[in-house]
Amino acid sequence: MSKTPPLFIVGAPRSGNTLTRRVLMASEQIYIPPETYVIGEILSRWRKWGRLDWRERVWLFCAYFERHPHFEDLEIESLNPFSEQACALARSQQTVHALIDLFYAFMTHEHGYTAARWGDKTPWNTVHLKHIVKTYPDAYYLYLKRDGRDVVASQMKSDMRDFENSAQRWIDANASCRRHLKRARRTHLEIAYEDLVTDPESVFRSIFAWADLEFAPEHLTKVPEKLGDVGRHAHHAAVTQPITARSIGKWQESLTADAFDHLPPAFSEMMQTLGYGTDSSGTAG
Repeated sequence: MSKTPPLFIVGAPRSGNTLTRRVLMASEQIYIPPETYVIGEILSRWRKWGRLDWRERVWLFCAYFERHPHFEDLEIESLNPFSEQACALARSQQTVHALIDLFYAFMTHEHGYTAARWGDKTPWNTVHLKHIVKTYPDAYYLYLKRDGRDVVASQMKSDMRDFENSAQRWIDANASCRRHLKRARRTHLEIAYEDLVTDPESVFRSIFAWADLEFAPEHLTKVPEKLGDVGRHAHHAAVTQPITARSIGKWQESLTADAFDHLPPAFSEMMQTLGYGTDSSGTAG
């Protein structure tokens, strides 16, 4: 794979993560697989695995993926070919960085792409962001934020979580990004979902420039092949459609401003921190 540091798209679920993945992949300059879920957890445990031999660490790495409920989203039959390649690495290459680079290279090839650079788009990474930043301090971190009310409503519509848990997930994800991205060596880029869908060409042009990628307007409409989880889950259906701002403020169709008043103060505090102040009508100010 490329020696260019990887790009991690981070933020709370339903914040435009998958849309951003689709546009970046449309450039054919970077490969971002379906959500990997377990990379952060593996990194949090890697040092403990140091007592195992290399082959055992490789097998455990694969087991974390293959035993995960969403392994099928990766749309590959088995990690056995990858395991064989990883076990054959020279002793000098037996590092977590080499193993993960090889994994993304394997996924890139399996899905028919040729991009030399890799990225990751997994909202669950915010839970283990401390370990990801420690392992990849030079990575590009694209932090997507969104009005918490729209995030909560979208999670509930997708049957991901109930009201309180959706709100807490949004609080925790943004708190993690704001805490741990400060430790990255490269300045991260913070983008609001609302800007992303209101002025996509201008915003994505700035994202591509920051990420050292070349932007073209056709990237906004092209839908790459083999997006895995996009075609498998209904809550990703809009990702393949033209970019629109129709979902901004859509929380008001299913929830009321009063409902959010009953949440812990941390919710309104994070709203203010992210710049989503509210007026008396409950709309973003």
